[in-house]
Formats: sequence, C-alpha cells, structure tokens
Amino acid sequence: MKNIYQKIYSDQKNLGDLAKSPRAKIMLNIIDGLNLVEKNILDVGCYDGTLLSLLKNRNNNLFGIEASDWGVEQCKRKDINVKQFYFDGENKLPFEDDFFDVVITGEIIEHIFDTDFFLREVHRVLKPGGKLLISTPNIASFGRRLMLLFGINPIIELSPNEPESSGHIRCFTFQTLKKLLEKSNFRVTRACSDAVNFSKNGKIKSIFLAKIFPSLGASVILLAEK
Repeated sequence: MKNIYQKIYSDQKNLGDLAKSPRAKIMLNIIDGLNLVEKNILDVGCYDGTLLSLLKNRNNNLFGIEASDWGVEQCKRKDINVKQFYFDGENKLPFEDDFFDVVITGEIIEHIFDTDFFLREVHRVLKPGGKLLISTPNIASFGRRLMLLFGINPIIELSPNEPESSGHIRCFTFQTLKKLLEKSNFRVTRACSDAVNFSKNGKIKSIFLAKIFPSLGASVILLAEK
C-alpha cells in the first residue's frame, strides 16, 4: 500500500489546484480566524505545502508530513519543515507528545485503514486545548444522492489501481465523522461544508446552499478540540 500511495501522490496533477478549492479556502479562513501567533501547526498529508503556504499569519512554526517524494520536495522549496511519513497503523507520528497547537488533516482520513490509531496519534501530538481541523468527502452530498437515485456509482472507488483513483477506502457523513472524533476524545466545536455540487466535476455548484444545508455539501469540515 505504501508504494501505491507514493505513486498516486507523486503525480502533481492528481489533486488539481488546491489554492482554488472552496474547501481549502474555508479551511484557511477557519485557521486564520484562530489568530495564531508563534504556534506549532502540523498539516498531515500536506502534499506540496500549498495550504500551509497560504496561511495569512506567517509568524507560526509550520510542519508537514507527506508520503510522496514530489510533495516533500515541493514543501522543502517553500521552507516548510516536512518529514516523509506513511500511516501504516503501526508507526507513530514522528513528533513528541503535546507539541502542536493545531493539526490539519484535509482529505486524509478516508485513506486510512486504522482510523482509531490515526486519531489517537493526532490526539497525542496535540497540546491540551489544541485544535484539529479535519475534512473528508461527504458520501451523503447532494450530487452523490442524485447519482445513487439513478443507479450510478456515487464516486466510490473500486480499486486504488484505477487510473483516476485517489486511494479512498472508506466514506463518511457529518454524523459518522463526528461520532468517530468523539470516540477519540475530541469535542467538535464547528461543522460546515464547502459547496453543493450539481455536476460530477464540481463546475456547477453553490457555495451559498452549502452554508444553509451543509449536510448536502461535497465535503465534511469539522473543527474539534482536544
């Protein structure tokens, strides 16, 4: 599995332009709203470091972990303290206990086999009162409900070896992700989504409707506290 994910994320075209993603913009606004100064921030699965590099307040210590060779190289070019790491359910995060003020996991948990171990590790490296900002695709989004209604595969991958695969192995709704976080001793303080999609490629969408009906949005975005 390690080789599969390294291959998937070594293709810089796989995720598109993260800077233009509605999800990334919302997550950035949430982090910027925390008014962090001289804090330790970790992005788990930081890819090329785009999210960290777009934070408005640069007076923080930025860390990332990433599986792909390409992503690690790009992060280093952006002066992000990055470590190459892959979650296999056994190896712990390469950081000490109670080190980070914020941990970001954007579109990562759907790739993880042992989600309990994953969240225990995130909880371990967070300081008491630290924040976890997590996002994942919403299996109950409006677009996927429509696809199921007409008997179409709602963008659920059959194999990580498919040409367009992102390596997703599990799916979440707002309720299931919140329940999993609470099981791992996190307290969810905010829930929102990015956009309600009306087309498979997401070009036809409504950000306004996602604010009113987040459960229909493309992404589940939760802010939680240790």
